[in-house]
Amino acid sequence: MEATPPTPSQMLAYLEEFRRTGAASDQLPNDIYRNFFAEILAKKTLTSAASNSLLESFDAVASNQEVPPSPTDEDVWIFGYGSLVWKADFPYIDRRRGFVWGFKRRFYQHSIDHRGIPERPGRVVTLLPGDPSQDRVYGVAYRIAASQKGAVLDHLDYREKNGYERCSLHFHEYPKTSSADGEPIQVIMYVATQANDSYAGDVWQVPCIARQIFSSAGPSGPNREYLFNLATAMEKLFPGAVDDHLGELVASVRRFIDEDEPHLLEGALLQEISVALQEGEPSHQDQAERLQKLLERSQQPGGREWLLHGQLMRKNEA
Repeated sequence: MEATPPTPSQMLAYLEEFRRTGAASDQLPNDIYRNFFAEILAKKTLTSAASNSLLESFDAVASNQEVPPSPTDEDVWIFGYGSLVWKADFPYIDRRRGFVWGFKRRFYQHSIDHRGIPERPGRVVTLLPGDPSQDRVYGVAYRIAASQKGAVLDHLDYREKNGYERCSLHFHEYPKTSSADGEPIQVIMYVATQANDSYAGDVWQVPCIARQIFSSAGPSGPNREYLFNLATAMEKLFPGAVDDHLGELVASVRRFIDEDEPHLLEGALLQEISVALQEGEPSHQDQAERLQKLLERSQQPGGREWLLHGQLMRKNEA
């Protein structure tokens, strides 16, 4: 059973009762944490949220439209290698699994509009040049009807506005279909080059990226959700395919969640509770209102990551 959030009156009554008993004031932050914050924030956060129904129906349902337009020679194909793999929020008339040669997928792009915010950017993927004969990136190609491609490309230009540019290359189906003649498909994809303002620079070490993902969230949700969704999609759509960078990040972020998140959240909340008790007017009513606002913020989307980021910054400064 989920914990029921306290009401402002319950918070006020607790403060007044604590003062009335004459308990040591230095114990108050710990008692408030234990009684009002710990149970609510102890719930595990999402570790994998890619839609199983979407992935399981991939080959059975080729289009996301009830009556898709008929294919024509004027259609275009869009290749997705990040969130587009599981979140195609545009109309398409066909989709296929496959890969492109000569690239490496890396979490080298800051996200300030989807999985992070300007003051706390997250990390998302882009592609780097690799060995044309060895390196391949797996993803999904979507066929866009000629009558819909203008609107879809405008939508994607906006969605990928934070540093991504269009380019064109060849896409190879996986697994190869007997009906195809083996010819690759010309696709459009979006790549964030090293020249864009949100490129992450030389902070490429997996532990650093993992910590950033672990403590970031944005309008589209927690950064960890993006990472785990991508890993789940790759595992289900491309069994046996290896992406060492993705696998190392998943393992590192899961370690942060299992080993570090509980005590980091506790430390962050104890710090914020102490501040709420000390700042402003000393009345119990004011303290109760500040504590209630802290509790509400902690439970809002991105609240957990806000606490984690702040605590990690304090530990770095110590």
